[in-house]
Amino acid sequence: MTSERLFYFIHGAVTMYFLMAGLSRLCDKDSSRVKRLCGYILLFWGCLELKDLVFYATPIFRDNYISNLLIIVDMLAIPAGFCFVDELLQGDWSSRKRIAFYFSPYIALILLYAITESSWFYYGTFVYSIVYGICFLGYIYFAVKRYNKLLDDNYSNTEFLHINWLREVVVLLVTVFAAWSVSCYFTSWIVDSGYQLLLLTMWIIITYHADRQQLPSIIPETSLNLPMHGVLNDALVRKLEHLLSEEQIWKNTQLTLADLAAEIGTNRTYLSNYLNNTLNTTFYEYINSFRLEAALKIMNDPTSTATMVEIAEACGFNSISTFRRVFVRAKGCSLAEYRHQVIESNK
Repeated sequence: MTSERLFYFIHGAVTMYFLMAGLSRLCDKDSSRVKRLCGYILLFWGCLELKDLVFYATPIFRDNYISNLLIIVDMLAIPAGFCFVDELLQGDWSSRKRIAFYFSPYIALILLYAITESSWFYYGTFVYSIVYGICFLGYIYFAVKRYNKLLDDNYSNTEFLHINWLREVVVLLVTVFAAWSVSCYFTSWIVDSGYQLLLLTMWIIITYHADRQQLPSIIPETSLNLPMHGVLNDALVRKLEHLLSEEQIWKNTQLTLADLAAEIGTNRTYLSNYLNNTLNTTFYEYINSFRLEAALKIMNDPTSTATMVEIAEACGFNSISTFRRVFVRAKGCSLAEYRHQVIESNK
């Protein structure tokens, strides 16, 4: 009896979280596209949770047919999640055709089961969900790699743009799906409570990152109105070197590939090709190498009293976390460890 009461308490709390978190994001006039879509999906999950509470509380719904129908209705959460991920990776979530494409197979299977009560459609929905889920995970893996490459080739600071956190969510998603599958076939208040807590944990992580997430804005080449040089000739290379070495354009924390291409008088594609193929680097690595070099000069100066935050700001890093990430990747040690080495060497 105690475990049953605990389950109802947890389930009710999770339902309230979904509904309140979803409404708060939709009522916020300053919400980003990602945040608003997250709000819609939270409300959708809240409705699924509310549906289950009604099911548990109303004996008339304990019929096996109704129970199976409600179980496969839960699977609509899978295409809803795909819509969210697709928005992060490609944008344009408002496309009705794409939303219909993701949801229509599930809706068709649910309606067919509702009309015929055939177990073929019931189990067919499970099989389709497994195949869909595997394809979904494969899509995330390759799309995130492509997305990160896009960021590295176009942005010098990628904090709040990168979506590496999706990998954490994928692990939790698989765990949540496994817990949901177990809870569907094994009646246990403890198992159901565990599933609800896992679900809540996953969505707290998702909403935390979604609220901070920014979408990249890549301007089409045709709108830049720049001369289309086939290669970076010597004059353009010298201008590039001058901008970085003398004018220190890398101090601009929001510097992008398009900005730099416009400054030297070429287009984004050819500048990117020069960095990737001639210098064997990405825009992100190239610009941050200048920032890191400037930061090291300050850190190696025994008379310097600048804090790490001040060094990061002076050298064009948009945050201390970005500075720390670039530094550790390049030097193989933390900022504190390196500063300690400098102090020891100057004794």
